[in-house]
Amino acid sequence: MRIPGTVLLIKVVLLGVCICPARAEFSLSEAAASGTETDKVDLERIVVTPLRLQSGISDTPDKVTVIPVSSLSSGYAMNIDDLLKDVNGVDVSRRTGLTSSTSTVTLRGFGGQARGRTLVLVDGIPFNEIYSGEVYWNAIPMEDVERIEVVSGAGSALYGPGAMGGVINIITRDPSSRRTSVSSGYGSFATRFAGVSHEEKIGNFACRISGNWFKTAGYVAVPTPKAYDIRRDKENYNANVKLSYDMGGGDTAGINYRHYEEDVNGGRKYYYGSNDMDNLSFNLRKEINDVELLGTFYLDRQEANWVNDKSPSYTSVDYINKNPKTTVGGNLQTNIHLNEANLLVVGGDIRSGRIASVDNYKSAVRRVDAKGQQDSLGLYLQDEIKLADKAVITLGGRWDYWRNSDGSLYDDALSPKWVSYDSVDGSTFSPKLGVMYRLSRDTTFRATAGKSFRIPTLYDLYRTWKSSSTTYRANPNLKPEKAYCFDAGVEQKILEKITARVTFYYNDVDDLIYSVGESVKDKQNVGKVEIYGLETELSYAPFEKLDIFLNHTFNSSRIVKHSDASLEDKYLTYTPEEKWSFGCLFFDPELLDVRLTGRYTGSVFNNDANTQKLDGYFIWDVSFSRKIGAVTEISLSVENLQDRSYQEYRGVLAPGRTVIGSVKVVF
Repeated sequence: MRIPGTVLLIKVVLLGVCICPARAEFSLSEAAASGTETDKVDLERIVVTPLRLQSGISDTPDKVTVIPVSSLSSGYAMNIDDLLKDVNGVDVSRRTGLTSSTSTVTLRGFGGQARGRTLVLVDGIPFNEIYSGEVYWNAIPMEDVERIEVVSGAGSALYGPGAMGGVINIITRDPSSRRTSVSSGYGSFATRFAGVSHEEKIGNFACRISGNWFKTAGYVAVPTPKAYDIRRDKENYNANVKLSYDMGGGDTAGINYRHYEEDVNGGRKYYYGSNDMDNLSFNLRKEINDVELLGTFYLDRQEANWVNDKSPSYTSVDYINKNPKTTVGGNLQTNIHLNEANLLVVGGDIRSGRIASVDNYKSAVRRVDAKGQQDSLGLYLQDEIKLADKAVITLGGRWDYWRNSDGSLYDDALSPKWVSYDSVDGSTFSPKLGVMYRLSRDTTFRATAGKSFRIPTLYDLYRTWKSSSTTYRANPNLKPEKAYCFDAGVEQKILEKITARVTFYYNDVDDLIYSVGESVKDKQNVGKVEIYGLETELSYAPFEKLDIFLNHTFNSSRIVKHSDASLEDKYLTYTPEEKWSFGCLFFDPELLDVRLTGRYTGSVFNNDANTQKLDGYFIWDVSFSRKIGAVTEISLSVENLQDRSYQEYRGVLAPGRTVIGSVKVVF
């Protein structure tokens, strides 16, 4: 149900749209960042994600939100995904807060616990693992990030599979002049962390090196603990190296390497795991007259190991899973400036990944092996046409081919023990049309229409596994998900101090992959899902040092056609209908930076039949930061200020009040 304030907020924004002119750009930094005016211009007005190259945010037909991470105070957030919680249309679920190994982030109602329907990039390179679409947000330290760009809406016309609800691009810091940063902190649940980074530029060569360590004793994350329930502790490390070389004339080359490892306890003595991953990438940029050539190559290696306990007693080991994964890929792109008003982008992506999951049982004579490989190729073209200073039209499309092969399952408990799956391939074309039109000097209308899709992951296709008393069953016959997406919105400046944005979106989804059942969850293609919503945003800057924002999202994600008629007219699980966020931010470099934010997340259904609900919740967060001298900054942050008890996932208690203090020295 919509709460009464929804209608009032929409009326206020629409009234402003009708009577006042506005700027045609929006950034979360308008209500969430400090820094020099030059920093804000650079970070807010230039984006790279909508066109896969640098462009002005005011010229793109897509809805874009920019979070300038590098200019935020050190106590603003612990993890990158925390920064996305206040972005309209974004659902973030970090079930156990700081102790969570991963976080689920989805855009525009594509399922609150679904993985792989939002494409996450790091410097333009896919960061979703090929196995399940999971994203390890903790592997990217906040200190290494320059900004985050969130592009909402269908993204497959440029980026291919996975960009169902949109694209999130994490842009890391480029090394510049000599700079060293050292930080450390301590807080609730015996949480402690430390980090160091150094960057240097010598002639045409530049490098940045960083390392971070994090450890927490965690907490018992179940509403009614049993004798076997213990704290969910976690420890992780990462090391990062970024090298670049300026060859002159706009030509550059670079190498990036990232290592991450973690040890996690799932909340019981015999339920724990580890994960380590390496990401290596190379990039090259070359300019020839009016043509820009870009190339990237990347290699990802990951191995996860999990010890699973045996239900219902949970007092012994059931099986140990080892799951190595490798991915290799690359991109070639050409940007051709046909003239001042016409830019043509032509490119291609290739990606190949393989898994070999092994479950070795200790409670029985049993071994389960799941293997598979996925290869994909995409070719894309996009034409951007500027019509004087009034309008921009983008028209593009992408052809994708994929092949799932070498799929097999071996299980001692089955007859026959070994099953080999046929190779399956397919192709699809994803078009997109976007229009940006300036209704007046300061009022801008935007609209896009396009198709997006997602290939079933290797996890969806081949991995059947058991967690506690629930079995998750794969389906090698799954079809790709497809969505036909439309959005339209207006951006407005009201009385020179208020910025408003209203965006309506509609997604017609076919063959959505959904887990159906209770004790046994089967992967199935849902016949049709209808998703629509309204995103409303207001930001107010009464004076230079104070920013206030208010955001609201209404979303409806409903199954309209299913092979099981009893699930028709039911809503997707873990997808709230109403979300509000409010923030008041005061910045004074000589005094104090203060951030106070509140978030309301509406109730969600937690089962397919929509007979069970998790209650909605409202929480306050606050942080303080102060500079001491020229090089030192101290900060204090408090999440869940009211110490409210709530659940983002059934049976998993979110953390209570979390207090973190930190100190950072930059020289």
